[in-house]
Amino acid sequence: MHTTITTMTATLALTTACTAACTAGPPPYDSAAHPPPAAARTTDCGRTPSGLHITADLPTQPATACTTARHVADAYHRNRPTPGDDLPNFTVNVDGTTWECRQLERPRPHGRCQHPAGGDVTLT
Repeated sequence: MHTTITTMTATLALTTACTAACTAGPPPYDSAAHPPPAAARTTDCGRTPSGLHITADLPTQPATACTTARHVADAYHRNRPTPGDDLPNFTVNVDGTTWECRQLERPRPHGRCQHPAGGDVTLT
């Protein structure tokens, strides 16, 4: 009988602990502790007058990402090497910052300029 009461008491204690833990729900999500992945920061910034599609991933400048990306796209368009040039890498200066740009052929032709503090602007 003592073994049965002990077993029933242990079962009741375990059931109570599980019920409390299972109904409490998960803790609230802390977005500051879990920043979005890089892809989630990518912003579609429309098209240039020449038709290039602009995307920006500028984590250090999220509020002004598209304005900056458009300035970079304009500088890229003005300074890019001519087709067939053997030097696909070049720099542009936008608002006092030098961006490293390059023309890429794969998977399809596009341009990319990288910000020295991280992030980039892509032109397709």
